[in-house]
Amino acid sequence: MSLSEILFDVKGHAISPIEISERIISFRQCYSNAIKEIINNSKVLDNNGEVFIKCASRILSNFGMTRSGPFHENCSEKLRSCWDAVGANLKEINNSVRKSGLPRDRYILELSVEERKGLIEEIWLITKELLPFTMGETSYGLVGASKILFSVLPEIVLPIDNAEWLRVFKTVDLGDVLHRMVFDIQEWERITGRQLNDLDHSKRLTTLPSVYNVMAMDARP
Repeated sequence: MSLSEILFDVKGHAISPIEISERIISFRQCYSNAIKEIINNSKVLDNNGEVFIKCASRILSNFGMTRSGPFHENCSEKLRSCWDAVGANLKEINNSVRKSGLPRDRYILELSVEERKGLIEEIWLITKELLPFTMGETSYGLVGASKILFSVLPEIVLPIDNAEWLRVFKTVDLGDVLHRMVFDIQEWERITGRQLNDLDHSKRLTTLPSVYNVMAMDARP
């Protein structure tokens, strides 16, 4: 797999930790605040889906996805349907993260290759289960699905907007994106000797996907 222009420049040089920290600082504070909230609130998912609805609503609203589209009206009711469809799977993953003994913020990198492959396959299956609820007249649903999953699995999933799907990752498979993210982070950390999740000095963006997403959004044309 070749290096992407997310954590690396056009010549393949790793973007410096200082520059990444500066980009995080200059990023929208409302985004950082929302991410801090969902990272804290999604540590334990309840059986009834209340945490899921709270976190997903927060992210969808923050990214402007409740102004139009499938979550414009009756957002909580539609999220309840999402939970009914995939809640058991999400609860199982959440339990696995908590019982693993691995650092949550680095969970996806700390898994073994086989465990990570199985997890990413499961995430992609859950994504496809969400698509009937997240698709709209002008949306294929991948944006909404990725953001909903990120809201309760911020240590694993990347929230991806249309421009990122089309111009940065150039795929419609969330599994491919997550494998790309892992590869990029592994190579960047190997070269720099730093951990990507430590670069937000405000301690709001602490998971690997939350920091990587700042750089992925910055890489949009």
